[in-house]
Amino acid sequence: MLKSKVDEVLQDVNKLPAISSVVSQVLEKLQKPDVNIAELAQEISKDPAITANVIKLSNSAYYRASKPIRTVQEALMTLGIKTVKEIVLLTAAKGILAQDLNSYQLEAAQLWTASLLVAELSSKIVQHKKLKIDKDLAFTSGLLCSVGKIVLAQFFSPVMMQIKTDLKDNQEPFPMLEKKYFGYTHMEVSENLLKRWNFPPELTDVVANYLTPETSKVNPLLTSVVHIASILIVVSGIGIDIGGESVPISPFALSQTGVTDADIETYFVHIPDLQAGLADLLNV
Repeated sequence: MLKSKVDEVLQDVNKLPAISSVVSQVLEKLQKPDVNIAELAQEISKDPAITANVIKLSNSAYYRASKPIRTVQEALMTLGIKTVKEIVLLTAAKGILAQDLNSYQLEAAQLWTASLLVAELSSKIVQHKKLKIDKDLAFTSGLLCSVGKIVLAQFFSPVMMQIKTDLKDNQEPFPMLEKKYFGYTHMEVSENLLKRWNFPPELTDVVANYLTPETSKVNPLLTSVVHIASILIVVSGIGIDIGGESVPISPFALSQTGVTDADIETYFVHIPDLQAGLADLLNV
């Protein structure tokens, strides 16, 4: 088992995917009910790349701003704090997820497309089933579920042949093979990363439990939504990795959300439309 080596990486901040300090500060400010828009705009503007993307995406067809947006403060005033937070997280996530994961048999474009589709479908499920969850929260919760794979991918090579043999002979969910060989599932690594980045507990809980929503302690309903979205995107063949389709949809998730077989068929059929609608975000 490679657990000790994974532990070394998890303890070395220089070897982990990094996120802009501006993102952490923005998330921290947004957890306060009396957040000041001018101060928030000033914080976001400290990072030129994030600022550029906030303005660019605020003016995109996806967000449909009612008027041209020229500054971060105008974006906050026109689109709202939640939407700008979504854009900030999108920019940060693209910087981390836009890389090839050869060990998982995933190219950068596939990983980013799949991550965005899980986010978007999570938001659509919330709206369709009229769940008591903010659709923006559902979107951001679905975005970073695969981030732990980026850490584990570097340890695949020494055990790749064993993993491939196990995949042929075993029917167990792939995260169990991750645990067997690396001492961690990618969900556990994702949880570790989001805690280091000071993400809110609700988001951390989702990435830690999205494939086993019945173990969610913070928001089982939100985790169940992201679970269903992630499974459907994999089944559609987008972002499918070395683990294949080894995780079935949880009955617990279906019970929590009220999603039916007919709903699943509808969501599945509309995945290509969702992908077409994400054109602006795919090119962040």
